[in-house]
Amino acid sequence: MAASCCRTRRTCAALAVALLLAPLAGARAGESLADQLAACKSDSAEPGARIAACARVIDGAASDEDLRIEAYLQRGVLFEAAGDEDAAIRDYSAIIRLDPTNAVAFFNRGNAHDMKGERDAAIADYSEAIRLDPGDADAYNNRGQSYDARGDSDLAIADYSQSILLERNNPRAFFNRALAYWSQGDAQSAIADLDQAITLDPRDADAYVSRGSLHEELGNAAAARADYRSALKIAPNHADALAALARIGD
Repeated sequence: MAASCCRTRRTCAALAVALLLAPLAGARAGESLADQLAACKSDSAEPGARIAACARVIDGAASDEDLRIEAYLQRGVLFEAAGDEDAAIRDYSAIIRLDPTNAVAFFNRGNAHDMKGERDAAIADYSEAIRLDPGDADAYNNRGQSYDARGDSDLAIADYSQSILLERNNPRAFFNRALAYWSQGDAQSAIADLDQAITLDPRDADAYVSRGSLHEELGNAAAARADYRSALKIAPNHADALAALARIGD
C-alpha cells in the first residue's frame, strides 16, 4: 500500500533551501534584473506574472549562472504547482546542465517524474540527490515512496528507515513505513509506526484512519472505533472515517 504522494512532497521546502545557493546581489546583476528576480520570487504575485519574470531573468542573465539557476528553479516549482510537470522537468534539467552537483534540482526533478508515474526516472533522480547530499532525509523518504509505488516494499522500508534515522521528528516517514509494513502483512510494526506518526503529528486525521483500519483488520473494533472518532474530531467530513463508523457501528 503506497503512501499518498501529497504526504511526501517537499517541492516548496526544497525551493527555500535552494534560494540560499544564489543570494541576490543588485550591484552584480543590475537593478532591473534584480527587480525581475524579486518578481519571480514574489509569493504575492500571480503565477503567470512570476513565470514571465523568471523567464526575463533567465534571458537577461546569460553571463550569471547563479541567477539563471535560481530563476530556473523558481520557474520549475511554479510549473510543477500548476501541474505542468514536463515544463518543470525541462527547467530542472537546465539547472543540472549548468550545475551537475545541484542536489535540489535532482530532488525536484525526481518529484516531477514521480508525479507523472515515471518511477524509474524518479528513483534515478532521488538516488543522485542522495549521492550529492546523503543527509537529506526527504530524498530517502521520497525515493521510498517511488519504490513503494513500484511494488518494492523492502527497498521502500529501507529508505523510510534511513529517513527516520536522519530526521526522527518527521512523521511522514513513519506514516509511509507503516503503510509499507502493512502491505507486507506486518500489522504490529505498522501500528507501532502509526503510533509514532500520531505522537509527532496528533492532527493527522489520515494516520488515525489508517491505524483504525489496522485495528479493525485485527478484530479490535473498540480501538478502531476510537481512532475513527479521533479522525472525525480533526476532519469532521473525512469520508473514510465516516464510512468505517457506518460499517462497524458508532
